[in-house]
Amino acid sequence: MADIEGLTARYRSIALDVLKQVRAGKRILLVTHIDADGLCSGSIMFASLMRKGANVTLRTVPDLDRKTIVSLEVQKFDLYIFTDLASTLVKELEESFQGRYLVLDHHQIQDEDAGNQSVVNAWRYGFDGGKEACSSAMAYLFAASLDPTNEDLSALAVVGALADRQDRGPGRSLTGLNRRAVEDAQARGLLSVTKDLMFTGRETRPIHEAIALTSTPFLKGLTGSKDAVLAALHLSGMPLKDGGTWRTISSLSAEEKMKLTEVIASALGSVDGATEAIASLVGETYTLEFEDSFTPLRDAREFGTLLNSCGRMGAAGTGISVCLGDRSEALKAAMKTLADYRSGINRALDALTSEPSRIEQHGSVVLVRGEGIVDERMLGPVISILTSSPEFKDKVVVGSSESRDADLKISSRVGDSFAGEVNLGLIMRDAAEAVGGVGGGHAMAAGAKIPSAQSDLFSKAVLDRVAS
Repeated sequence: MADIEGLTARYRSIALDVLKQVRAGKRILLVTHIDADGLCSGSIMFASLMRKGANVTLRTVPDLDRKTIVSLEVQKFDLYIFTDLASTLVKELEESFQGRYLVLDHHQIQDEDAGNQSVVNAWRYGFDGGKEACSSAMAYLFAASLDPTNEDLSALAVVGALADRQDRGPGRSLTGLNRRAVEDAQARGLLSVTKDLMFTGRETRPIHEAIALTSTPFLKGLTGSKDAVLAALHLSGMPLKDGGTWRTISSLSAEEKMKLTEVIASALGSVDGATEAIASLVGETYTLEFEDSFTPLRDAREFGTLLNSCGRMGAAGTGISVCLGDRSEALKAAMKTLADYRSGINRALDALTSEPSRIEQHGSVVLVRGEGIVDERMLGPVISILTSSPEFKDKVVVGSSESRDADLKISSRVGDSFAGEVNLGLIMRDAAEAVGGVGGGHAMAAGAKIPSAQSDLFSKAVLDRVAS
């Protein structure tokens, strides 16, 4: 059962200790993950500590492993704070930092580590870290405990939760601790929540591009095909321009949105999953009222996609700058990065589909061999898109790609229509540890890093564990 009071009380106690260290001028290092939830949670922590005058440095890492921990140890900070990381490496943190660290996380944690006083984990307080409490929401509640004026950071927590695909409540709503951030942002006039069509780029893209960019749900024959969408819309007679300017989804009237849904339903016809896809087009949309209209920051989901692109494309610092309020050069750079990111994902998907031998089906498990054609930074998004496609939506999809340090990067997802019961966080952790690697995550989405030479043994371990 969720224990928000217990979590809040714990944060108040920790906040007092952190404030003592801030006042004493202690050097603090914030370490966070490069995905959008990591960038948002790191930014929330950084902003809240800076407002108290802390001597704090923020660093992003693509993964946390033993080698990275050792490299951080030699830098001799007084306090290390980890967000969106480290729940599977508590023993290693203790060995290196002897209590001079704090972990705020939402990934699954081993029972023997849950009681560690330097670790605050969503699961310990009854929140499902895969769908009720992202790292950004965990960081936000700490920031609010540090100082109530930090409630203006609630909108970033909403962005992080949506980017982490935790919108798993009715109508793709946010629930649990994430909902606390939603309500705080609404109360401050930062956020509006409505039921609407949820196409990618609904605020910024021409209608046909927004539909073609949407991969959740996967619209067979339309996702990835602007020409096909444009042809269907032209046949419907729907006006796509206002004067010489392309219209967006957000500019459509209620009647036009109903007509648009009918056009898509007609284009999909009787393809597998069409009814389910149409039903999932409408859900809760989260609009950031303080952002300019027709920018990629206005829609909270699109904001999250922008941040994910920055993290995956080696521009995490740019994403942090946008989170902290830069709406000039950093935003321009982030928008260019987003375009490059989308191109990279499309190239990776095209490469995989042109080499079908790289996609191996083993019963309910699909192994995707991305070595040589899928950049490790694109692996997670590519696997997510494959899992949302009609072909694999009832499967467990596990992908691999070379990592820059000569290891293999692993990303795994469970399709929404998968009929079995699996916990990928535990499977990735156990299978990786069995071959000398590190893994973990959530029940529905997890990852690992393993030695390249152990690829076959790792795959066998995963297949055995899913089967059992």
